[in-house]
Amino acid sequence: MAGIEVVLFTIALGVLAILLRQGVSGRLPRRRARRQPPAPWIREPPLSPEKAEQRSLELLRSCINRDEWDMFCELGFICVTGKRGKRATRRGLPLPRYRYLIYPHLPLVALLPRSMAPVREYCVQFPDLSSGSQPTLPKGDDVLAKWMTLRADEDRLLAYANVCNAGCQIPLSQIERDLKRLERWQARRERERERLELTAGASS
Repeated sequence: MAGIEVVLFTIALGVLAILLRQGVSGRLPRRRARRQPPAPWIREPPLSPEKAEQRSLELLRSCINRDEWDMFCELGFICVTGKRGKRATRRGLPLPRYRYLIYPHLPLVALLPRSMAPVREYCVQFPDLSSGSQPTLPKGDDVLAKWMTLRADEDRLLAYANVCNAGCQIPLSQIERDLKRLERWQARRERERERLELTAGASS
């Protein structure tokens, strides 16, 4: 009788082990799914073009300085100074290689630093790889990408861009008109600064 009880007890342990193994293996996938929920951004709906444009402008404003932001809002482009050349000097100080007009979704316009004469167009594109329906970045993101690339690695940008003479894609008449608008804008800003300095000096 004892031998039969031992056999039955062994069989019962085997069956219990099989059931436990099946139960554990059946619950593991559900436990793993609960431990690794999808990231919140995966569940976010895609932004509308208007919302994406608004966010891109907010990001641009947070990165560039106040003068550049005001310039972009009033004129529709930004004028920035490139890296200084090693040989060109004026009064013993090195001159910048170029100044640039940064337009949204248009080539960079390179200007001579002294005369501000347009000499080159550098065509660069930053496609929106996350969206198949909108191959180009929103306006603010496009300007910011060019602005950051000029500051971070101007030489690489100029080396890989498609180069053509000024006026190839942006009419020279538009560039000249924008340069006159920029000159008037800068003169007005300078007058405003002088007026503020005089007011601050009189109050002190």
